Parts: sequence; structure tokens; C-alpha cells
Amino acid sequence: MRSSSALAPVMEVFASIQGEGAYVGEPQTFLRLAGCPLRCRWCDTPSSWRVKPDARVRVAGRELGGRDVAANDAPTNFATPLVAACWIKEAEAGGVARTVSVTGGEPLLWPEFLLGLRPLLGARRMHLETAGAHPRTLARVLELCDHVSLDLKPDLDLDAPEELDAPEELDAPEELDAQQSLGGEVLERAPRTRDEWRAAREACLELVRDRDACGKIVVNGERSAADFVGLFDEVERVNPALLVVLQPVTPLGGAIAPSRELLECLIDLAYERELTVRVLPQVHRALRVP
Repeated sequence: MRSSSALAPVMEVFASIQGEGAYVGEPQTFLRLAGCPLRCRWCDTPSSWRVKPDARVRVAGRELGGRDVAANDAPTNFATPLVAACWIKEAEAGGVARTVSVTGGEPLLWPEFLLGLRPLLGARRMHLETAGAHPRTLARVLELCDHVSLDLKPDLDLDAPEELDAPEELDAPEELDAQQSLGGEVLERAPRTRDEWRAAREACLELVRDRDACGKIVVNGERSAADFVGLFDEVERVNPALLVVLQPVTPLGGAIAPSRELLECLIDLAYERELTVRVLPQVHRALRVP
């Protein structure tokens, strides 16, 4: 069987408008990968958590099918970097090449895929959207990324992680106790404790120092300003030049939008630490685009 380490499960590829972070409003092409061990309570794409070997790929709104989508010996939605690059061009419909935003799920589950994809994008910029739970893997792919959007999450918004099992077709080894294996590749285990999360966040914050990056904090109306103090302290201590983007949660699926008072308190926390802060809603939701 061929090596499967460079394959990744693609959910969808589409051209749209960046709705979050430092490049909000910029037309981009999005490559969404499936699979995420984290269970963030206000995740807006929980359908991306699981890797489903029989899932179909959507490219520019068109659903693809057949086991020959990626490779004869891989699940339907597992694609090589070359196939993904072709889908990106198809999603752009012959127009001008856009920045490619790789999102998920958690793209850092598939580092070999990312390493293989970057050279195929040509002059396009590649942006990485990550939860910041896998700093060792981020270090492996960081030089490929023109921008990193790093999620910063308060402890109360994180449920216990659930490590992924690779589809049988990938012949992955049995899951290890401290790490996970997907497609024969040993990956970092997701943080579980408060201390592990703090260490992962601080390592990622250090990695993106002096780089084109931002830290995105989703603000849920059920939280108080005190719940976010630790995050602001970490940014001040490790990467005080980082742009911090406060993103009020979109009130869907039971989520409660934050009050103006809460947002003002968080702005004050940032200013007290001399951090650069912006408040941005999910603009793509307001525009009703993907």
C-alpha cells in the first residue's frame, strides 16, 4: 500500500470572504479539513470533529463522490496535496488566485499534507487557522504559513478532548497513550489539564512572535471578564505585540451573545496590558456567505 501520511480528509473547498481575524473582509479560498480532538463548546463547525471515511467532498458547492476522488486505496474524502490544489483552482473558477485559508477541524492533525500542499500553491499566501493545541506540530509547518490565526480559549469553554481514530483504510497503528497516530504518523496528544493547555498556548504564542499572526478569542455571553484574565496575562507575558481579536459568539445553537458591558471590560483588560485589540463579529455570518 502507498504511504498515506500526506493524505488529509477534505470536507469542502470554496471561495468566500474571510469573516474572522486580522484579514477580515478579504476574499479568500477556504480549504476545510475534517478531524479535531477538541470539544470547544461554541464551535461553529462541530460537523468537522469526526473523520468519516464515507463522507463526500464539496468543491465550489458541488458534491464529489467515488473512491477515485483521492486514491484507489484511500477513503472517499482523503485527498493528496495535488488533488487539493486542483480543487482550490476549481473553487476560484478561473479567477485571480486568492489567499488560501486552511481551516477545520484542526489542520495540525495533518502536517505532512500541509507540507506537501504549500509548494503547490504558487504565489498564493497560505493562512493557517488553528486552535493552538499542538505546538510541536505548529513548529514543523510554521515556515510554510504566511499568517497564523491562533485561537485562545478560556478553560470553561473546553470540554474533554476526544482523540481521533484513523479510518481502517489508512492502516494506522493503534492509538498510543500519550500521543495519537493517524495514517502512520505520530502526532501530539491534545491538552487535557489546565496546566497542559497553558503550556500549549504559551508555546504557540512564542512560536508566532514577530510573525504575521493574531490571537482570536471567542466571547460567549455566559462568561465573565474574570474568565479571560489568564488569556490576556499570557499574551502580555509571551507575545505582547500580538493582535488580539475579540469575536462575540454568534447566537446560534444556544450560544448567548456577550453584552456590551462584557466587551468593554475585555477591552479594558487589553488596554491595561498595552495590547492591540479589535472587536469583530463573524462578518461572513452577517453577509450570509459560506
